[in-house]
Amino acid sequence: MRQAHRLLAPLLLIGLLIFACESRSAWEGRYVGPPGQDPAGKVALTLQAGGKGQWTAEQESTPLRWEERGGAIWLHLKIGGVMVAQPLPAQQALTLELPGVGALTLRKAQP
Repeated sequence: MRQAHRLLAPLLLIGLLIFACESRSAWEGRYVGPPGQDPAGKVALTLQAGGKGQWTAEQESTPLRWEERGGAIWLHLKIGGVMVAQPLPAQQALTLELPGVGALTLRKAQP
């Protein structure tokens, strides 16, 4: 019985460490446009762990799901529709083409 405990304890520790080490995307965080220069008004994007997030434009906000696909960040809005953001790793930014608005670059805000 004692030998079983000696074998079980390291296995439990390894299991706990695996579950505690959550894989985190480098793209998680809050992104904002330059103050007063957004063609769409004040815009913010929050990418959270687990593929959840929030898109905020002016005073309106909508939840979203996001995923990395083919080198891009796909944003699936709860209200319907998909936006595809192109990462700019050197600038810690995302750029999107918004219909009727044009290009919008959102930079990662410092925590």
